[in-house]
Amino acid sequence: MSTQTDARAPGAGAAFLSADAAPEDVFTREDLSPAQQMFGRIAEEFMRTEVVPRDALIHAKDWALTRELLLKAADLDLLRVDIPEAYGGLGLDKVSSAYVGEKIGVVPSFAGSLGAHTGIGTLPLVYFGTEEQKARYLPRLASGEWVAAYALTEPGSGSDARAARTKATLDTDGTHYLLNGQKMWITNGGFADLFTIFAQVDGDKFTAFVVERRMGVLSGREEPKLGLDGSSTTALILENVRVPAGNVLGRVGEGHRVAFNILNLGRLKLGTRNVGGAKQALTRAINYAVERKQFGRAIAEFGMIKQKLGEMAVRCYVGDSIVYRTLGDVDRALEAVPAEDSDRALKVIESFAVECSINKVWTSEALAYVVDEALQTYGGYGYSKEYPAERAYRDARITRIYEGTNEINRLIIPNRLLKHEATRDLFDKGAARRALEGADVQTAAPSSTPLPAERELLARAKRLVVFTLGLSKEKYGDGLAEEQEVLGHVADIAAETYALESALLRTEKLFAARGEAAASVQLDITRVYASDAADRMEHSARQVVAALSDDGDAHDLLEGVRRLTRHTPPNTVAARRRIADVVVRAGRYHL
Repeated sequence: MSTQTDARAPGAGAAFLSADAAPEDVFTREDLSPAQQMFGRIAEEFMRTEVVPRDALIHAKDWALTRELLLKAADLDLLRVDIPEAYGGLGLDKVSSAYVGEKIGVVPSFAGSLGAHTGIGTLPLVYFGTEEQKARYLPRLASGEWVAAYALTEPGSGSDARAARTKATLDTDGTHYLLNGQKMWITNGGFADLFTIFAQVDGDKFTAFVVERRMGVLSGREEPKLGLDGSSTTALILENVRVPAGNVLGRVGEGHRVAFNILNLGRLKLGTRNVGGAKQALTRAINYAVERKQFGRAIAEFGMIKQKLGEMAVRCYVGDSIVYRTLGDVDRALEAVPAEDSDRALKVIESFAVECSINKVWTSEALAYVVDEALQTYGGYGYSKEYPAERAYRDARITRIYEGTNEINRLIIPNRLLKHEATRDLFDKGAARRALEGADVQTAAPSSTPLPAERELLARAKRLVVFTLGLSKEKYGDGLAEEQEVLGHVADIAAETYALESALLRTEKLFAARGEAAASVQLDITRVYASDAADRMEHSARQVVAALSDDGDAHDLLEGVRRLTRHTPPNTVAARRRIADVVVRAGRYHL
């Protein structure tokens, strides 16, 4: 892959709007190294032999068993991936970490426990801890001796994290803080040993602390949840919890840096777990559709079921394309950062905030679609707890809420595009009109591409993002932040553009490596996705124009939207049938 580091170069954070990547610029699932694949197989085998057979006990809330399984995971190095070698970890790349996350997702409740420990529980120390804090705590977390949790949310503050009311008061001798307050929805809350807890110092200095349970943290009852009911989720009660002053994480008053960067890291890796869950749901639906007979035939032979299975496969393939592209770009950018330079590493990861939010929103909503259609494939049996579809349906729902709600992430996407070094110049005065004026400009697709129409649509989709966001900026100026509905539509257009480009580049790369016959189903998938994405982008853009335009110019602007999203739809009915036939023959999602 290219090693360019220019903020506007292909593969840099948010540069997908300002630069045209080539297939060889992107990392895809097919590029996983033998070492990465081996580590994934270790995780897969661990889940198959140790966790899946104990599924019933895990969902009976046997936390002693969960801790025992975490220790076994540590013996296989599965808790050490993100921890630097100096502190008992492996210090592996983000692709390896996310690939392990995909494999453990076969039991989402256990994946939630393990993921909270290795991700938001451990990473605050990795990136913000002092040398003394890292040396004291990270080896214990790497070995599974201690389990970690992350405590940000409160009864009155969810998305508005800085409105937290938990107080931290420095005692008279200046050696300890006393923490008082309550936290809510804490994964691993019932049995964790170490917490990252956020509190207000002097009433208005939002600050992170490393807090041991034995300092006085108490857990509330286990929350009765819709899904993930095999993971511990409790409140934390903090009454004069005595925390050494040396356990401030980062700096006093800079807790927001800890909170937002760690959530961004979570979004980066959450995508593989979401897509992994979608693949499992699709595979189960395929197997059921083959076995279930109606009117003398397997229901997998009926067109309505084929359309479902085909579209579910489309979402899985595009989701993989998005998440591995982003992970690969982040890893490549981090290669230039010394392992010990946490501040610089965080700046690199933060530069991909747009892509991380797109990952979170797109994959969680793809998962929601797939588990819903999987349940529908089962028909009445899908509604029964004796079949697997209903649990997957319930477990998936939280993914649109945690790690920042999808609504918050939809606001992050356009706001970061307006400020990012790679893209802010795209939205200067007159940018929207220039984007419309270029609506009819033909973009020369590479002669090697098997998807020239989709390439041309992608070029116009990028113009559509510039048009809608530029027009919004011109209309509202500093008041744009209050126009959340408009920003949400712009975010959807940007996400569709990134998804389309990611799938297109992956397919072109496969086509170049394998030839047309071997990449035929991927070509079908990309054409189907592009066609539907164009329709969705047109819908969102029309809503933006209707909200922003005066009666006098609405017609011209809407005509511009039509030109930017024009496409000749392929036969998506036949294409989805072909896609379904391929995965049904394989007996699983395998692309």
